[in-house]
Amino acid sequence: MSSSLSRSRALSLRAPIASESERAQFQRRLAVTLRVIFALSFGFFVLQIGIGAIMSPASLVGIFGWGSVQMQLLITFGALAGALYFGRGKRSIRTLDLTDAVMTLAMCTGWAIMIRYDVSRGEPHVELVGLLATTYTLATRAALVPSTTARSALLGLFGMAPLLPVTYLLAGISGHRDPANAVLYMAIWSLVGIACTTTISHVIYGLRLEVRKAMQLGQYLLEEKIGEGGMGVVYRASHAMLRRPCAIKLLSATAGHAAERFEREVQITARLTHPNTVAVFDYGRTPDGVFYYAMEYLDGITLEDLVVEFGPQPGSRVVHILLQVCGALDEAHANQLVHRDIKPANVMLTERGRVPDVVKVLDFGLVKETDLGASNVNAVLGTPHYMAPEAILDPTTVDARTDLYAVGATAYFLLTGVHVFDGGNIVEVCSQHLHKEPVPPSSKRKGIDAALEKVVLACLAKKQDDRPADAAALADMLRACKVAEWTHADARGFWNQPEAKRSGARRRVQASTDSESSAIVDTVAVSLEGRGVA
Repeated sequence: MSSSLSRSRALSLRAPIASESERAQFQRRLAVTLRVIFALSFGFFVLQIGIGAIMSPASLVGIFGWGSVQMQLLITFGALAGALYFGRGKRSIRTLDLTDAVMTLAMCTGWAIMIRYDVSRGEPHVELVGLLATTYTLATRAALVPSTTARSALLGLFGMAPLLPVTYLLAGISGHRDPANAVLYMAIWSLVGIACTTTISHVIYGLRLEVRKAMQLGQYLLEEKIGEGGMGVVYRASHAMLRRPCAIKLLSATAGHAAERFEREVQITARLTHPNTVAVFDYGRTPDGVFYYAMEYLDGITLEDLVVEFGPQPGSRVVHILLQVCGALDEAHANQLVHRDIKPANVMLTERGRVPDVVKVLDFGLVKETDLGASNVNAVLGTPHYMAPEAILDPTTVDARTDLYAVGATAYFLLTGVHVFDGGNIVEVCSQHLHKEPVPPSSKRKGIDAALEKVVLACLAKKQDDRPADAAALADMLRACKVAEWTHADARGFWNQPEAKRSGARRRVQASTDSESSAIVDTVAVSLEGRGVA
């Protein structure tokens, strides 16, 4: 069935565009093709002028008045204009499909018209110049623009066709050649050129189909890598039938504890249905045994990037965000699950159903099942800047309030733009979490609501019993702060500002793969087995 599908695609006369990624690639390749044609044509023109200036300066008199030169420059700068047009903005599939054919045929016809003007200057076999120009135009397109075999062959036939009547006309005007023989000669070389350019398209398009097949995971087509870490890789993908965008996460290692942890992550996340938790659609294994799962694709910005790009956030927005985080954690905690890696990089702001500032909690890769003890509790797991004291001292005592400590540290970062504790290495940061009292956020940034500050500091209490009892209790405390409401209009106003739109090019989408790195800003996993820790 796949071979018949490949044959049907190869015989299609339409531009091979079936997804947004293919549309974007086609537009980029078309712009590159036109730039290459411009460079070749303009380079040839400059070379022609240079040689003429050296060999016979008198021959260049009135050169810009020649019809052939005018036509060549028209095609040359027409290609440049096309490259600029396709190099910016977003063009529809219909526009790309039509323009690819029209511009290719227009340039090929232009080359045939160009040589028509050269006969008056007594140039011998000038039709060969047109054949060369048409061939390199078609060959450049075949090499760079995704195209089916049938489409390239048809464009080649129609692109070469204008050379035949022009050759007949030129042979008749010269009076030194038989027009029929000249046309036959041109037809043979035109067919050779068509065969070459069609072969180029056939081979390159076939390779693209092979790559596409290699990037197929069941019903999902991998389109672009959007994240990578020590545990795995995340791709943007689409469902082959539904065309629904999604994110696919693949495990790098296929055996041992890493595979068990990865599989448990998807099973646990799939059990959670809160709207502020990333949704899992499907999971499975590739033919060679690599574990993967599909989750909703989130086009948004992490809280970490939000602060880095736009600075500390107003208290009203922080409360709006934290309430949604509490909702996601409340469901997880009710299912006896502790996230253990809440941090700004694992919380994303996105848009759902035209509602802006919707929170999605990501990455349950370090989650601990408190009732089953399924995770490796005899290990220090988390991100140093957001790790609660008990997660450092005795991982066996980690519970829901450990996540609330991380929520407090995240709120601190959102309000002030700096971490609660910082240092030159992991040991220094962890030591401060254990022994140093946090500096009130209001001392870092003026204007922070006193009640909100009190809630944040309560979450950052050293002892678990001194923190809010659970996520629902924390949500009640946040609502009681009576800070100004962060409205839909406030959120929409933020996302509509030019700075926020420009940041879209730098947004990270589900890039976290719980990388087991020793860097302070990344998740760490340190086994305590054999180190005297119970």
